[in-house]
Amino acid sequence: MQKLLLLLLVFGLLQATAQSPIRDTTRKDTARMLKTITITGSKSPIERRLDRTVVNLDQNPAIAGATVLEALQHLPGVQVTPDGQVSINGKAGVNVYIDGKPTYLSAADLAALLSSMAAADIQRIEIMTNPSARYDASGTAGIINIVKKKNHKTGFNGTINGSFIQGYYARYNAGFTGSYKNDKVNLFFSDTYTDNKTLFGRNVTSDIQDINGRLLTKQASANKTITIRRTDRPTAGIDWYASARSTLSLSATGGITTASDATLSGLDETSTQYIPATHENFTSNTHDHPYNYTTTFQWVQQLDTLGRAFTVDLDYSNFTNHPVQTNQGALFDTSHNFLSETGALLTQHRGLHIYSAQADYTRPMKNGRWEGGLKSSYVKINNDNSYYDEVNGVDLFDSAQSDYSLNTEQINAAYATFEHDYKKLEAKAGIRVEQATIIGKDNWKRTTLTQRYFQLFPTLFLNYKPDASNAILLRLGRRTERPDYSEEIPFRRPLTPTLFFQGNPNLRPDLSWHGEGGYTWKNTLTITAGVDIDHDYLRTIPYIDQGDTTITRRPTNVQAQSWNIDLTFTKQLAKGWSADNTLSLFRNSFAGGANGYWNRAPGRVAVYLGISNHFLIDHRLSVELDGEYDGGHQLITSWFGPYYLVNIAVKRTFGKGRGSLTLVAHNLLQSEDHDVIDKYQGLYQYSSVHYYTRYVSLNVQYRFGSGKLTRMTTRSSSQEEQQRAGSN
Repeated sequence: MQKLLLLLLVFGLLQATAQSPIRDTTRKDTARMLKTITITGSKSPIERRLDRTVVNLDQNPAIAGATVLEALQHLPGVQVTPDGQVSINGKAGVNVYIDGKPTYLSAADLAALLSSMAAADIQRIEIMTNPSARYDASGTAGIINIVKKKNHKTGFNGTINGSFIQGYYARYNAGFTGSYKNDKVNLFFSDTYTDNKTLFGRNVTSDIQDINGRLLTKQASANKTITIRRTDRPTAGIDWYASARSTLSLSATGGITTASDATLSGLDETSTQYIPATHENFTSNTHDHPYNYTTTFQWVQQLDTLGRAFTVDLDYSNFTNHPVQTNQGALFDTSHNFLSETGALLTQHRGLHIYSAQADYTRPMKNGRWEGGLKSSYVKINNDNSYYDEVNGVDLFDSAQSDYSLNTEQINAAYATFEHDYKKLEAKAGIRVEQATIIGKDNWKRTTLTQRYFQLFPTLFLNYKPDASNAILLRLGRRTERPDYSEEIPFRRPLTPTLFFQGNPNLRPDLSWHGEGGYTWKNTLTITAGVDIDHDYLRTIPYIDQGDTTITRRPTNVQAQSWNIDLTFTKQLAKGWSADNTLSLFRNSFAGGANGYWNRAPGRVAVYLGISNHFLIDHRLSVELDGEYDGGHQLITSWFGPYYLVNIAVKRTFGKGRGSLTLVAHNLLQSEDHDVIDKYQGLYQYSSVHYYTRYVSLNVQYRFGSGKLTRMTTRSSSQEEQQRAGSN
């Protein structure tokens, strides 16, 4: 902040000098004096603030060439599962925002979206374990806000970047951003293309027992999934400075994807006497061409020169996909004699329409600020799933395994926040009220489920600084987690020969109380302790199908409690060497179940360690060395084993700092593999998970243009929050 103030002071002096009536020779002398002053400065890779932790991606060369989904795995305390489930300190229920606005997507759809976004287009990522009342109350584990880069310079400016990544498969991405800005308009355009191909392996052994504990069958399978995603994401927009105090903005972002998933599975099944019985080969191929687009309109009206402002945001988003899945199975006896074959075709149509309107009012006060707003959102989800059995080469429609549902969600909200500085105490309090109506219609079964909620969500932040070296932080708040739309659809979808997924229309939203306290010494050492209490925590649990030896995973409500202790150390250890390290201890405990089965899982203490070291060799060359260790953790019926990662990146700038060349080696030791154990109601399942994520990437980026940095005169709703938090 001191460097930023110094930079602004020098800029002001330059402006004052340029407008001064002093004769030209004086200005030349002043210019010669200023040339001897060198001002350098950069943001810290990780900034910790009153209500959030900010990770500046442009300060971390280790994520060069990565997708946004891969970049999330580098965030302190954040874990990402293969199916895109994001958790913080082992706790699911994270709501992901883009530019301050919720995505409303299921975990699978969100993972596909983030996998198509390049990390090079992202300015920073904000982690809020206890968001303020300004944000939607959804997300019991908190919010991760992804903030994209935006032009702040006059004239024509732009950036081009490209990456080639060689891992198990080769992949690449490339992007371009361009903008033109003057006193009246800011025109901007960008386009990013990603070509990803990944391999995921999972070996599973399942012991299935009856209600008396006797073994029914033992199944062992080896599964490999190859995923291909090719996506083009163009963005275009305009900011029109209608007057000195009024700005109108319009932007649109699209996404066109070609996607395919191929799963190869071999299953060996034994009898109750552990005698080999059958072997089945199973293949599943899914092809899709999803597309999405988002349009945003914003009006920012500055009411006076004291900071009073009124903002209106209107948004519309559409996500559509038509996946077609074909399954083929061939059954053999122990002598490899062919017994039978099965075939199935699954066609799906999923449409998601999101309408949102929000109005915010900000009023600065002496040593404080008051803010309030209204928001209304309407979401419409259309799911049409048709299942066909292959009989003698003919696809026959199976209505019993098909589903056609239409879900809607209407949420109306109002919030107010107040913050004030009382000399040594910084305080911020807020209240949010949400009224939600959720309607689910099953058109095949002619059933309708309606849920209505009216809930209050208070928040409180206190930061006490007795002196310049010490600070004590307190955060309190209430959150909710509503089921993903796909989790409420009772359609049963095959994943492997013996594994299925089925939604649960009777899910209830999770309500969670969160509290944490922390102590910081000299902005170097921070200790934080937190507690979460959840009612109706949401988690997918494996169930043995009645009268069968197959397994169906269903979302379920349980009760949960968790605690965490985090220790962070940030310091420049020597000239050119800075470190940012995080040590987290957490435990999740659960109680509950379904179908009359009650399970208590007290959990175990988990350890997470993140180490980041940045070495500045000279003004052009830097090295980043990252390490991560996850000691394993428990989520209800699942125990996840430990793993670790080692990454190294070397960055070289050229062209007077306009260009950069970065070489990254990710997961050097191919050490991200780990084990997973599921134990629940007659099922004991052991999985060995294989992530083929070791790669080397070469990344090039170059900035062009000669525009000068100007103060932003237009702000999105997220940017207003960023300025309020002191991020500019």
